[in-house]
Amino acid sequence: MTSASPSPTPDRPNLHPPAVSSVGPSNSAVSTSDAFHPSHLWRHGLLVTISLLVGFALYAVGLRDDTLAVAVIVLLCLSYWATGWLPDFLVSLLLMFLLATCTSLGATVVFSGFTSSAFWLVFSGAVIGMSLSVTGLGERVASRLADHCGHAYGLALAGFVGIAFALGIVMPSTLGRIAILTPIVLSFCDRVGLVQGRPGRTGLMLATALASCELSTAILPANLPNLVMAGTAETVLGLRLGYGEYAVALVPTLAIARGIVLVIVASRLFPDRLTTLGSGRTDTSTVADTPMRPDEKRLLGALTLMLALWLTEPWHHIAAGWVGLGVALLCLGPLRLVNPDAFLKQVKLAPLWFVAAIIGLTAAVDHAGLASALRPVLARLDLAQMSTMPAFLTLVALSIALTFLVTSNAAPALYTPLVPALALGAPLSVKAVLLAQTVGISTIALPYQAPPLVLAMALAGIGIRDATRYCLATAVVALVTVVPLTALWWQAIGLIHLFES
Repeated sequence: MTSASPSPTPDRPNLHPPAVSSVGPSNSAVSTSDAFHPSHLWRHGLLVTISLLVGFALYAVGLRDDTLAVAVIVLLCLSYWATGWLPDFLVSLLLMFLLATCTSLGATVVFSGFTSSAFWLVFSGAVIGMSLSVTGLGERVASRLADHCGHAYGLALAGFVGIAFALGIVMPSTLGRIAILTPIVLSFCDRVGLVQGRPGRTGLMLATALASCELSTAILPANLPNLVMAGTAETVLGLRLGYGEYAVALVPTLAIARGIVLVIVASRLFPDRLTTLGSGRTDTSTVADTPMRPDEKRLLGALTLMLALWLTEPWHHIAAGWVGLGVALLCLGPLRLVNPDAFLKQVKLAPLWFVAAIIGLTAAVDHAGLASALRPVLARLDLAQMSTMPAFLTLVALSIALTFLVTSNAAPALYTPLVPALALGAPLSVKAVLLAQTVGISTIALPYQAPPLVLAMALAGIGIRDATRYCLATAVVALVTVVPLTALWWQAIGLIHLFES
């Protein structure tokens, strides 16, 4: 018996929307027409003027050609994303249009997002999310989680943040973790009454997504920035980072303390209460104890295959996106889990444009040489005249600034080669200078700095405004708590010496 029918059944209503929904416009204060209302035109004039003024300043200091054009275009589009003064899919298209017409980078670079693994993870995540919904497997998993985390909103936040971190230990792909967790979180939200529009649904999803991105920084092989840093450190510095010593240095603060920050901020920004288990919908124990149906077993087998292929990527070298696409095709085709016609009617393209634009932005910054243009300036940063704490804070600020410029994925490739120059005469060891960047890389102030977070927003339909509010709030709280705690912890384990000049 097939479960391809898209319509919800009485015993398993489909309360949450399809996995891919609009990112940003749903929460935006203005529609496309309102954005260009005469009373709002000053906004566009302001952002264009600021971008041009910054462009003239960069020209005065020596930036030219594509490097200058990319800097101005990126600043303009990031300003629109941050303010929400244009719908996000329009900003995405504007970015690609300007890069294609105002630079010589070419379509291969500008539209590289469409050929990336992450882009197709968004598509496959939509199919898998819909499969989890229509088969009821997502509800089954959610009901099990509800037994342990569904009694209080704060407990649910802490539970999913903890799950996101634990999954990072065994699954070295942030994109993969988010693709797996997102539909489960959404099903859990439906199970405990956090339906579409409830603040708790947004808070729970953002906390889980940001935990997947930030807390994994404390586990050496858990994300791409860590691998870039470790690989560059070994080849450029001859410094090999050990798994154990890395975890000792970072887990107490960048995982535990930062995880507490994520939970507290989410509970304050998105306060909510869970519906008492067993009220309204089918009782949790009944759903959990019912034998699995054939379509659930088929989906579970497909997900097991996908997870196995993700974990063995170092051997077969097939990117996570292509694995996800293959499993999505199985769900749409031979496994008969999702009705293709229903999927085409429900899927929205805005998240795909958003993800493609972010990836194209990163590629444009890299190919235009914007990071290389900054390298001579950064190399002249002199820490020799500073005491330990100011030097540590300067390095953290530098790494945060780099994530704004080139995103967290690319920041280690720019920072790590500078370590010998930065450590020269500094009151910090080479290893401390190297690891200081992890504090900055794990401090995400705007969603675009962490491409996996953009993926989570796309899959869950989280608006850019809510995501920006949460990222900014957690970043500010982390700067006044996690950063000094990290310095104190490093003092305790002998990595730095705060009380020596």
